[in-house]
Formats: sequence, C-alpha cells, structure tokens
Amino acid sequence: MLIKKHSNLLEIQYDKYMINKRKKDKFGNGLIAFLFICIIFLLCYAFKNPVLLYSSNPEVEINHEYDPKKNIQQVFFHSDSDVKISGDINTNKIGNYEITYQLKNYKKTCKVSVKDTKAPDLKLKAYKADMKEDVKPESFVESIKDDSKVSLSFKKKPTKDKEQTITIIAKDEHGNKAMKETTLTLVKDIEKPIIHTDTISVYVGSKPNYKSYVEVTDNLDSKPKIKIDSSKVKTKKTGTYKLLVTATDRSGNKAKAKINVTVEEPSKVVYMTFDDGPSENTDKILKILKKYDAKATFFVTGNNQKYNSSIKKAADQGNIIALHTYTHDYANVYSSTTAYFEDLQKVSDMVKQITGKAPKYIRFPGGSSNTISAQYSQGIMSALDNMVHEKGYEYFDWNCSSGDAASNTVPTQDIVRNATSCDYEQIMILFHDSSPKTTTVEALPEIIKSYKERGYVFKGICDDTPIFHHGVNN
Repeated sequence: MLIKKHSNLLEIQYDKYMINKRKKDKFGNGLIAFLFICIIFLLCYAFKNPVLLYSSNPEVEINHEYDPKKNIQQVFFHSDSDVKISGDINTNKIGNYEITYQLKNYKKTCKVSVKDTKAPDLKLKAYKADMKEDVKPESFVESIKDDSKVSLSFKKKPTKDKEQTITIIAKDEHGNKAMKETTLTLVKDIEKPIIHTDTISVYVGSKPNYKSYVEVTDNLDSKPKIKIDSSKVKTKKTGTYKLLVTATDRSGNKAKAKINVTVEEPSKVVYMTFDDGPSENTDKILKILKKYDAKATFFVTGNNQKYNSSIKKAADQGNIIALHTYTHDYANVYSSTTAYFEDLQKVSDMVKQITGKAPKYIRFPGGSSNTISAQYSQGIMSALDNMVHEKGYEYFDWNCSSGDAASNTVPTQDIVRNATSCDYEQIMILFHDSSPKTTTVEALPEIIKSYKERGYVFKGICDDTPIFHHGVNN
C-alpha cells in the first residue's frame, strides 16, 4: 500500500516536470523565432536604410564650425567614405540648411539649424565721471564677447546722484540678453588738462598737421578740445617758433602752453615702407635692415597673425609700426566711415597689445587717391581725409613705388630698377611684405646699397617726416 502511494507521487511529479518542460521548450522556440524575425527585419531595414544619422535635425551655434560627417552614426555594409555629402551650410547666418547623404541610390536629407542661443559674455567695471559727461553704457564695459553684434543700453538712465548702481543690458542681434550691475561715481572736475610740450620738428615747405604732434591728457575727459594757434610759425624759413596750444575739457577747465617748433631744411632720406604684412618674409626683411643699419616702416594688417611676433621684433629693432587696416577688405573698410574706423581701431588694438603702443601713422588701402572706394561709398576718401586728422592720425602715401604690387613675384631686377629710379631729397618707397613677395626681399640689399652710395640715410616715419599725400579722387 505504501509502495503504491509512493509510486503515484512519483508519477504526478513526472507529469508536472514534463508539462513544465514542454512550456519551456515552447517559450524557447518562440524566443528564437522572435529573435530571428527581428534580425531579418533589421537586416532588411539596414539594406533599405544603409546610412544611420545621429540626428535628422542637428543644431549648431552661429559662427561655430560644423562638419556634416560627424552626424553619421553608422554606415551598414559600406564605409563612411562611400557616403557622398552635398549641400552648403553658412554657419555665419541663422537659418535652416539642407544636407544630403547619398550612398549609391540611397538618399537621406537632414536639416541643419544654425541658431544663436547664447547671451553675450559681459564683464563690467566701475566708472567715474564728471557732472558734465553724457555717460554711455560703453564706458562701463571691461570686455564683451558674443558671436553676433551686441547693443548696449541702460536698464535705467543714470541720475545726477554722486554714487549710484547702474544696470547694463547687453543684447545681441538675435535677442539674447545679459544684464549686470556696476557702480557710477560722479565728481566735480576742477583739474586742468595737461599739455605735453615736447619740441616739434618740421621741414621747410611742409604743411604739418600740428594736432597730430600735440598730446593732451585729462583726468576725466578723454577728448578735451584742442585749439592750435600756428600764426607765429613760418614753415617757409628755418628757425625756432612758438606754437600756442589751448586745451579745454568739457567741465570748462582750460590749459595753455607754448611749444617750440623747429623748422629745418630736409636732408636726403629714404623712407622704406612695407604694406600688408606681417608674413614669413618680414623676418627676412628685418635681417637685411639690421645688416645694412637701415630703418623702415611696416603698415601692418590683422590677416596673418601667426607672424605677429615679427611686429614685436620690428619695433624692438627700432623700426616703426603703422596701421593699414585690420582686414584690408575694400568692400568692408570703404563701406562707410564708421566701418573704416572700426576696422582701424581693431588693428590698432592688436598692435598695442603686441608693442604696448597704439600707432598714429596710417596708410589707406590703395592709397588716398584710390578710386575703387567709390564702388562702395561715394565721397568716402574726402571724408576720411578730414576725419583721420581729427582723430589724431596722419596718413602717408608714397612718391616712389617698387612696382612689386603688379603681381605676386615681380622679377627682382624690375623691383630694383623701379625702387632706385627716384632722386628726390625725401623719398618714400612703397613695398609689400606679404607672403608671395619673395623677390621684394631679394631686391632689398641692392636697393639699400644704391641709395647709400648716393648719400641717403634710411629712417622710419616720425613726426618730422614730410607728409606724402596723393590727391583724393573720391
């Protein structure tokens, strides 16, 4: 009886085992079938869609680089290099741009959205002003960085309170804002401007712009009014004369000074000037200048900044660093007087950072007599002719050209012939030290030796350099 009962229990357990085994086998077979179907589906999808992208609508911040290749996540049955990518993206302009990925007969298009989502990076400083100053938001800015143009405004206009908190709003052209606070202190200005009275030397027959020689500083007014009385200076005759200078700040504080002006006969001088640098050729030129104990003037741009160390080297060697605009882009610099001076300020800031000094000598791209500027702004050269002097600059053209601008590599002997053909007492020669001007470098030793044999000395432009101006044609 006991044996029979035990046998029945074993039989029941066996039946349960077999039932569970059949269930597991059925599930396992089902899972295998499901996985097989998924694999088949994925293979079919991969055949029909061989290019898998990370995003069908990627976003990129304005003025940032974007590489469409980096949007490719996976290429099935082929390599990434087999995928042809077409379509243009202007990351400098907000908008949507179509990019097409093609692999044989397969095409996939995505839209790249160029956006500006970042607020300006604004750093402020405290500012002290006199009661007469029309305080501007720009006066409080220590630095501002953004990928688009930024406008500044006050949250609330300053009052006449001596101490007050000022809120500055920086808004870029796409509506992103930054808002920060700083301090404005208003004081009563009782200090006179300071007129720096170094002797001025000019040549007989010259027409000097005395404002470019006179330096005036003030404790609160960055642009005090300067009045020059040169009626006692006779530039047609050698001698020492008195120049009367009056400086008045906006608070009415006035200073007067008499500055000695020495009128001298010009000596035989060559002013070698090099436009469009720096480049790899600049250091080569500096070695030649050092070898022959000659000085020159470099009208620099911001187009090749990996060679900016040559600017510092040139200045340390006793040469003169002058300005030729940052971009040298005619369409930009001659689009308006505002654009010109913004560009000029940019290259001035660059040079000041390198040498510690902001130059006051400039040369217009194409010279003051250029006519190409008329394509972009009628009459701009006539306006700039006056405005650069008002802002304390002096511009220089040339009275002798090396001819090295005619092509990238003008024959060396042609440059020598052109550059040595002048016999004026004061000669300003136009050269270029941009990257292609290898023959200019080759010509320099012979040019320098030729003029030295004729009794000339080589100087950089200075305050007593004769003013070489062409006639303005626009």
